Amino acid sequence: MWMSNIYIVINQNNSDRNNLCDLCDAVTEAGATVVAVDEQHHVIEATSPAHEVPTIAAMEGVSCVRSFFTYLKGTSPRQAA
Repeated sequence: MWMSNIYIVINQNNSDRNNLCDLCDAVTEAGATVVAVDEQHHVIEATSPAHEVPTIAAMEGVSCVRSFFTYLKGTSPRQAA
């Protein structure tokens, strides 16, 4: 399965008034694992199945999703290269 490490930038003035905790829960329900939360800058760092990244990007309150590393889970780095 392809996995992506992503940064999720949150719009704190979204129409649904989803806060950082609500979006962390929603990202987890989408199959991602939250790695870190930067409350000061409204950013969530997570590891997600690559096919779920568009779903996370479409969530209300998400400004943008930046994938910074994608890899094939279950293979060693040597096999992936």
